[in-house]
Amino acid sequence: MASAVWGSAPWWGPPPPAPARPLTDLDFCSGAQLQELTQLIQELGVQESWNDGPHPGADLLQAKDFVFSLLGLVHRQDPRFPPQAELLLLRGGVREGSLDLGHAPLGPYVRGPHYDAGFTLLVPVFSLDSSGSELQLDLESCSARLRLPELVLGTSIREAWQDCLEPPVPGGRDLSHQTEREGSPKDEQSSVVQARSYITESELHVFLEKSPSDLSGPESSQYDVTHLGSSEPLQELSTDVTEATFKGPVPQPSEVRGTWPTLCPAQVAAWFFTTLATVAKSLVPVPGAPRLVHAARHSGFTTILLATPGSPRHLLLFDLIPVVSVAGWPEGARSHSWAGPLPSESASFYLVPGGGTNQDASSWQLCFARQELALKTRIPAPLLQAHAAAQALLRQLVAGTRTAAPYLLRTLLYWACERLPALYLARPENAGACCLGLLDELGRVLEAGTLPHYFLSVRKLRAGEGSATLLGALVQLRGDPARALRAAVEEAKVARKGGGLAGVGSGAH
Repeated sequence: MASAVWGSAPWWGPPPPAPARPLTDLDFCSGAQLQELTQLIQELGVQESWNDGPHPGADLLQAKDFVFSLLGLVHRQDPRFPPQAELLLLRGGVREGSLDLGHAPLGPYVRGPHYDAGFTLLVPVFSLDSSGSELQLDLESCSARLRLPELVLGTSIREAWQDCLEPPVPGGRDLSHQTEREGSPKDEQSSVVQARSYITESELHVFLEKSPSDLSGPESSQYDVTHLGSSEPLQELSTDVTEATFKGPVPQPSEVRGTWPTLCPAQVAAWFFTTLATVAKSLVPVPGAPRLVHAARHSGFTTILLATPGSPRHLLLFDLIPVVSVAGWPEGARSHSWAGPLPSESASFYLVPGGGTNQDASSWQLCFARQELALKTRIPAPLLQAHAAAQALLRQLVAGTRTAAPYLLRTLLYWACERLPALYLARPENAGACCLGLLDELGRVLEAGTLPHYFLSVRKLRAGEGSATLLGALVQLRGDPARALRAAVEEAKVARKGGGLAGVGSGAH
């Protein structure tokens, strides 16, 4: 019997082939399908809770309160530290590109095997307003020198801040280099302290490697926050702290500003770490509270590790950076039309201790973290996901190096918003192409060695040491991005099973 047909083909046969589609969804370099890359990026975002997550977990909130309380104890130890300060908490540590610190040695910390999640906390120790201070800016090098008047509110600056000032030179001129004296670091790396014990830098690596391997949890969400630090102490110190009083004759204000005392960032960083370390050694463990297990100074900032209570335990890293808060906006800094008008409170910037080995010890580094915070709220979510995925792929390549690649990648994120249409960046299906584009742009920057600064047109960001080696590793990764993303997703899945910080979401960046 003749079979029934539908049109000219038998009904039991295979369906007719679909119309041919142009092969426009392939990555020319690797041959990977952009749709697959986008799906992997979205899956990685879900596993690491980059977006659409719940409120911050209890572990993170406890750790944040612990750090704020610790700073309150630092004020009791040294009343020069402000009792109430606006603390800027940024997602990711300095090794993940939270801000530009030059090419400083950052210590042997690697997110994953050594700590679960990292954060950067900018701690203002001095505010620059209309008190008569003199700020000498060098926009080409993105640095500044801060000279203070002899008297501020009736207090002698030379007496109050004598251990944080650049030593004077006979004849009224200041030294342009750091002199070795008690309290000033001779090396880029200072000593390391641990609660109830003292360990050396060589022992630190062993200590970190003993951390549980399942602590490589997700990062926090994609929004940074500003907190008003609390001075409430977490616990009482084992010894009373007496506020220092300054006695003796008060010098008369100098008529020549060149003789004014100069606030030295290296000395400020040393003072900050010494005071915090003194408090840390006096802490008594409190059941149910986070525990400070490690503190060390690296160039101009202090790194602490906190162990969260309960099971499973998590290790959280906080990079504490003593900064000078400056009101206003530097002359010559550029604005950004793509983001629209920024909030009025973002019209300020910070001075942070410079981290480069060739950095003048008396020069501060300009930091625009507050502006970057405001800009990131305007970046489309798919592009943020693409950047987070590129950062995850870059993390293992830059571990242990002194390259500035993580911050370069962050800067490329802002340049992409200025160069590409917002509608293109906001389409979820373009996340894969955006991730590859960021990696390709980073490769070109590493090859060229420099990248224009996003806020200062006369400033160039430099790739730093090891850029050639990193470029080779990046080219190898770029040849099979799908494989690298699949590995990152699997690592995130394993980390998520540990709980704790796996639920950190969009309220804590």
